Amino acid sequence: MMFLSVLASAEPNAAPPFFTLLTVVFMGIIAIALVLAHFRQSLMAGYFICGVILANCGILDHIPNSDVSIQALSEVGIILLMFTLGLEFSLDELKHLRKTALLGGGLQMFLCTAVFGLGLHYVTGMDISHSLTVGAIMGLSSTAVALKSFQEFGLSGTSGARMALGIALFQDIAAIMLVAIMPQIFGTSRDSWETAFNIGAAVLRGVIFLAAAWLIGRYLLPRIMLAVARTKSRELFTLMVFAICSGIAMLASLLGLSIELGAFTAGLFVSGSYYSHRVLSEVLPFKDLFLTIFFVSAGLLIDINDLWEHIGNVVVFATFVLAVKFVACLVAAHFLKIPGRMGIMASTALTNVGEFSLVLIPFMQEITPIPALVTANVYAIAAVSMGMTPLLMKAARRLTPLLVRIPGLKMKNERMSVENLITRVSGIKDHAVICGYGPVGRRMHESLGRYGIPCIIIDLNADTVKSLLNGGHLAFLGDIQHQITMELASIRTARLIAFTFPDPNPALSTYMQIKNANPDITVIARAKFRSEVASLHHAGVVNVIHDEEETGAAAVRLAKLSFDIIETGNGAPLSH
Repeated sequence: MMFLSVLASAEPNAAPPFFTLLTVVFMGIIAIALVLAHFRQSLMAGYFICGVILANCGILDHIPNSDVSIQALSEVGIILLMFTLGLEFSLDELKHLRKTALLGGGLQMFLCTAVFGLGLHYVTGMDISHSLTVGAIMGLSSTAVALKSFQEFGLSGTSGARMALGIALFQDIAAIMLVAIMPQIFGTSRDSWETAFNIGAAVLRGVIFLAAAWLIGRYLLPRIMLAVARTKSRELFTLMVFAICSGIAMLASLLGLSIELGAFTAGLFVSGSYYSHRVLSEVLPFKDLFLTIFFVSAGLLIDINDLWEHIGNVVVFATFVLAVKFVACLVAAHFLKIPGRMGIMASTALTNVGEFSLVLIPFMQEITPIPALVTANVYAIAAVSMGMTPLLMKAARRLTPLLVRIPGLKMKNERMSVENLITRVSGIKDHAVICGYGPVGRRMHESLGRYGIPCIIIDLNADTVKSLLNGGHLAFLGDIQHQITMELASIRTARLIAFTFPDPNPALSTYMQIKNANPDITVIARAKFRSEVASLHHAGVVNVIHDEEETGAAAVRLAKLSFDIIETGNGAPLSH
């Protein structure tokens, strides 16, 4: 620490303050992360702890304008983090999980907002609108932590994982809505009619922004991205990605909207393009850096002396938050008829206070004052709860046999153990991965099955996957465009992957990733229009079934048969 103090106390001309701050932060992160990695603990909590230590050891007092540098770094991190969240947000999954998202997510958010909001109102005396907003912020969970925990336990294809994903998608939408309306709710006006007018004006500006962003994403971005992709310059492509993010975010700012909302929207529209997978692969390495800096900056805001004075209140508050979120998710699981064991696992995974909360609390602070103790509690609970999620899930897994005996939790177990399914998939090779189980996928599955060829089926319809699992087949609920789904399908050892639906986008977005994992795999895709066939061929997909051409050929063949037309060897037709 003495070396860092000397470094920080150096003359301003020796090194820019911003560079000195980065050096101190990165060295502190590495030191603490190595200790946590040795004990196999969550690194996210370590980043937060690093910020707390740096903020309270006095080293930042020797860095000129450290507060300004930290704030600027945090804001850039938030903007780019929101962009990556937009890239990973799946409208297809939301469509297939709409019941889980709307019913489960809506119920969970309502209960958490009401309980936390009313509790804060009566305990701290906060204005009811402020306390309800903070309650909604605390109701948000970490999507990444929850789904990563299910993956580590080998439960990615369970109803519990689907419940966690559905509720997390609803929470993402709720977070974006909070970003959009908080400036209007907590504006300077106290007149209810003026506030309503401001909210209406904000909604109108939002509609204009979305329309403009859609036009840009639909007509301008594809042309720019194609031109940049043709240069085959990775540096230029990465630069273009960040230019799109900042450009659309600035458009939102010019319309009086949140820059964070603009960044999320930019990611959302880019995710629908042919280049979404490559964009995500370029941004993901930076996402870890953004998350790290953001967690550290959140820890830098904690005054350890003030927190220690109220440690009793903090512990009680944290226990209350975790218990309420757990019960709220259990209620949602009951209404969704999720089996007891999986409902408990999903509820445990969602008890944490997520990264969106760490984004929204400082955002709210800029608009309206929040009690410092409430802010410190939210930061501390978010960091600790995300770090404890894997441990809590381990405990819940061991206690499940006891918990399911509680009235209301005891429900029939899923007929097929997902652990057994994972075990059956591990070690499989020379198999076919069938994406989509419509008429084409079903026929391919039945045909390959007659020759004893093992198949793994990926589908977004929960009822279809459940039926296949109950029939003893290897099937997963998910989107092949996600890395986790690819790993579950054992792409590296497969001989064939077939996209059996006439939508070229999944094949286009995953082709390079599939070939990088398994260069020898055969990829089959379908396309409805000639332009889509050209796009697939341009991307490298050789085996493309053109629906219109195949249908046309079948129609011509049947027409010839009706007229008794027989083709001769030289192509001349004969008729009778």
